[in-house]
Amino acid sequence: MRKNWRTIPCVLAAVLLLCVGTLLPAKAANFDPGFETASAAAVLIDLDNGEALYQKNADERLPQASTTKVMTFIVAAEQISDPANTEITVTQNALDQIPDLSFVTVQLREGEKMSALDLMYCMLIPSASDAANALADYVGNGDIQSFVDRMNQKAEELGCTNTHYTNVFGNYDEQNYTTVNDLAKIYQYAETLPHFQEIVSQASYTVPATNYSPARNLQSSVKLLDSSSSYYYEYCTGGKTGTTDQAGYCLASTASNDQLNLLCVTMGAPSVRDGVSVEDNGAFTDASQLYAWAFSSLQQQEVLPANQQVSTLPVLEARDRDQTLSVIPAQAYTALLPEGAAEQIETSVSLPANVTAPVAQGQKLGTVTLTYNGQELATVDLVAAVAIEQYIPIYQRPWFRIAVLIAGAVIIVLLVIFLVRALRKRRSGRFGGHHRGGYGRGKHTASRSRYRSRGSSGRHHYH
Repeated sequence: MRKNWRTIPCVLAAVLLLCVGTLLPAKAANFDPGFETASAAAVLIDLDNGEALYQKNADERLPQASTTKVMTFIVAAEQISDPANTEITVTQNALDQIPDLSFVTVQLREGEKMSALDLMYCMLIPSASDAANALADYVGNGDIQSFVDRMNQKAEELGCTNTHYTNVFGNYDEQNYTTVNDLAKIYQYAETLPHFQEIVSQASYTVPATNYSPARNLQSSVKLLDSSSSYYYEYCTGGKTGTTDQAGYCLASTASNDQLNLLCVTMGAPSVRDGVSVEDNGAFTDASQLYAWAFSSLQQQEVLPANQQVSTLPVLEARDRDQTLSVIPAQAYTALLPEGAAEQIETSVSLPANVTAPVAQGQKLGTVTLTYNGQELATVDLVAAVAIEQYIPIYQRPWFRIAVLIAGAVIIVLLVIFLVRALRKRRSGRFGGHHRGGYGRGKHTASRSRYRSRGSSGRHHYH
């Protein structure tokens, strides 16, 4: 089934970008393996924590040859939802874009039908360029350049700032380049996708017969997987090669033993010198020697235990006055180091002069930077070991405020009751005084009336 070219599920994209964000560390070591590598650039990475153990010209742009096909796989895998059940018909357009017979092919023919998954096997195991073009032609609806554009977009999404593609199979071009650091990111991302690891780990594979060809027996170009090869390395778990005269020998590979899981990218080992082919594949030799050195010489060592007190801080406004706070790492830090190196680690602590309460347990307060032999290994967050409560004056405490509100309410109620009673008493006094005054005035008026009557009678008798 062909997926819509413009639709990539947002959730998947977010999750995968998050994964890629943790592929390589911000800081990396560069231990001395005790030998010179033939490759122009190399990097060795501890896959368990993402730290680089050895680096040489890690950010130098180099031609990438057929390691280009790792990104070709990524784009094809993300656009074809079910490669095992997706049948692709090879077009002449795909075949015409192979420049010459010097490139490895599985001799696909126009009109030949093969599953997308088997084309992926052909592309990654013997490094067949016609299979890469067939996948790109199918996904791009006949427009291989649109597929290349998607490769460049994906490289940008993965944070590969020194990578650019002009084709899907690794044909030399000044603008088809990458670095060992970028290729390490790309390879690790590919390992998160279905089918990639199962393909690149195979020393051989048989592609079923097609409508134009009998079954094809594929042999891996990664000779570290081939038990009959002088380059065989028993701990190798997979890889992808690339070789051109301009790029030299290139290899991205992985190896694991009972304790370590490693990724090694070696690029630019000479394949031609003074016009004569160099038979010794320095990319293979460098990778197997770096793996052997790491497995035998480096050990996982706990550099910074999780609960180890790194420093203390005075706490201002703490509930318990003059309190100090223990500062510990946010997590334990372990690293692959030469024997006895843990005792030589130097630390540089960055903390404020003090901290103000309240402080939550686990709250970030600063950082500690770990350095070995002048190399910065990592920077670890420092956090509060315990929670510290803030000193709050009694008048600012919630229960005190509630008590004040209740007391105020009681006082207001009592004042209201007092005022109501006072008003009632006053009104009662006014009504009583009016009654007595009226009665007195009545008696006085009657007396005066009688007096007036007698006087009038007397005056009458004088006449």
